Amino acid sequence: MRLLPLALLCAAALVACKKKAAPPAIQTPSETTVSAKEPTLTELNDALQAWFTSRGQAPASFEELAKAKFISKVPTPPPGRQYVIDKENLRVLLK
Repeated sequence: MRLLPLALLCAAALVACKKKAAPPAIQTPSETTVSAKEPTLTELNDALQAWFTSRGQAPASFEELAKAKFISKVPTPPPGRQYVIDKENLRVLLK
């Protein structure tokens, strides 16, 4: 009779400790479907400085910076504005 409560307790513990199914893995899109992150103005200026340090002159365009992998992609400016490389002061401006 003393074993019955112990057996019931063990059975209840086994049922309660049943391993729960792991949540489904989050699937991330492949790299081909993910577009490059839009570079910020600070990142553009940092890339411009890095380009100048390595090459001794300012790039002709943002396309050159992107092709040489200094930035992830050519920046898309806000509507009605444009990014400009100020070669004289070696900085990127948003006009």
